[in-house]
Amino acid sequence: MTFTVQSIQFQFYRLAFREPFQTALGIFSHREGFIIKISDRLSHQGVQHIGLGESAPLYGFGMESLTETEEVLKEAQRSLINAEIRNLNDIENLLSDLDSKPAAKHGIELALINLLSQVQDISVSQLLANSAFREVRDCVPINAVIGAISSENAVVKAKEYLNQGYRCLKIKVGAKDFKSDLQKVEAVRSQVGNDIQIRIDANQAWSVTEAIANLKRLEFLQIEYVEQPVAALDLKGMAEVRRSQSILVAADESVNNLTQLQQVINAQAADIIILKPMALGGILTANHAAMIALRAGLDVVVTTTIDGAIARQAAFDLAAALPITRACGLATGQLLIEN
Repeated sequence: MTFTVQSIQFQFYRLAFREPFQTALGIFSHREGFIIKISDRLSHQGVQHIGLGESAPLYGFGMESLTETEEVLKEAQRSLINAEIRNLNDIENLLSDLDSKPAAKHGIELALINLLSQVQDISVSQLLANSAFREVRDCVPINAVIGAISSENAVVKAKEYLNQGYRCLKIKVGAKDFKSDLQKVEAVRSQVGNDIQIRIDANQAWSVTEAIANLKRLEFLQIEYVEQPVAALDLKGMAEVRRSQSILVAADESVNNLTQLQQVINAQAADIIILKPMALGGILTANHAAMIALRAGLDVVVTTTIDGAIARQAAFDLAAALPITRACGLATGQLLIEN
């Protein structure tokens, strides 16, 4: 079944964090973006569908500015009217020239995918899974996030998350001195026991030498993996870190498009690929990236850029359609006051 685009609307939003969220990239107090609504033409039965998308660029993840996002959305209001969509390939082809504006592309693509799923009366996860003859999972394990806070506060947060049922915690490191990081991770581990997974995220904070030394000192704490320990573009350095200690290395900011993904694979710079659909330009590109990584023998984790509810749902739909088992970073809504 097909549909024809009749109208495109978008609205600005601003979501505040419950408390300042500190990482090695800086302190975040809010998220801004746009909600996109795309409607199709009335059917012969008088039915009209509305697809929702979300565009929320985030500094430090290779995305365009908020102003650039808005410009693309305004142009789409003119250029995409009367476009006919039959399948996911049509959506990809229609938006192929927006790769340099990933947040805008993500929002438009998602609204079109949501429309297509309504017209075809199947879920977004099933749309994605059908494209690769895969099964859809009912449940996706997720991790909770602990920001770059004190050891005492991190322990309090960890206990709260365990009481809520989380079995995997991601701890932000690299914002302060390593002694503080070590104390924090060790304190959390001592409180949660060895059955809870702990992963850490350095957000590019360390040099290669620092990363190797720091990770060797963390090895005894049974860290699941370290996310982006060194600069995103230093693939040679990431590969050295990966070879020089036992903790698995995950690439995050190093993978903002399929070309960068292939470069990470070629450099043998990571064991795990972190896929952020907003940074990659949508769940279709993220889906392709997952398949490339899995075929290359790497594992995959789907996460968000602390987006609103629409984009988080899309990330969940992607994760549910992928043959992966690690906990995904889909619980970021709890960091926002209104999510």
